[in-house]
Amino acid sequence: MVRIVVLYPQSGGNWFNADYYRNHHIPLAIKLLEPYGLEKFEFDLGLAGADSPSPYFAIGYLTFQNLGQFQDAFAAHGKALSDDMHNYTRDVIIQTGVVVESHSLQHAI
Repeated sequence: MVRIVVLYPQSGGNWFNADYYRNHHIPLAIKLLEPYGLEKFEFDLGLAGADSPSPYFAIGYLTFQNLGQFQDAFAAHGKALSDDMHNYTRDVIIQTGVVVESHSLQHAI
């Protein structure tokens, strides 16, 4: 499984419009990428770091079964998604990785 992590840093004068991201960019991304194998899209809004404000406004997570699906999706629609980015932020950091291990924990109450 491949996970794309999109970080929206709170630095260098960057800004982030969460309403636009949630109501326009995410639906656009799902519409364009799901036919290429997008399995999951999640995002977090930053609250705080350990002892300071969060270093990121938000973090987005996109999950595909394999790297080829992601590459095909972004070859087809990366420009449209990048062009839309300017409506909700200025700077992003993108990390592509392979999920090595995942644990779902359930605790008895």
